[in-house]
Amino acid sequence: MNSKIAAYMGSPLLAAIFTLSAPNLASPPVSIAQPLPRGAALFEKACIGCHDMGGNIIQPGATLFTKDLQRNGIVTEDDIYNITYYGKGRMPGFGEKCTPRGQCTFGPRLQEEEIRMLAEFVKSQADNGWPKVESYAD
Repeated sequence: MNSKIAAYMGSPLLAAIFTLSAPNLASPPVSIAQPLPRGAALFEKACIGCHDMGGNIIQPGATLFTKDLQRNGIVTEDDIYNITYYGKGRMPGFGEKCTPRGQCTFGPRLQEEEIRMLAEFVKSQADNGWPKVESYAD
């Protein structure tokens, strides 16, 4: 009789296990092989407050869209790096050696490699029209 109970309970139990372990098709799973790009994560942390989706809430003519970047003399990743490191106008610098103090962020400074990743991310996003970057942190 115990074997009949075990057989009876086995099917629903296995069905529940398979259902709960099946991939969620509504939202893609986070893959260790393809994590959210580090540049995107840094952008969310340091830049999105003013530059959400490539815009600029402080200075509308200084967006991160290609047409505004080019109009403002920013064409390459190095140009983006320099502005991110040292700042320009209302944009504070985030580099560890940024001076003068009033031009630099009062928040945490970024390491050179982090600023390089940010510059690469911003240039890539600008070149592609700022497509939405999915964050799986939510």
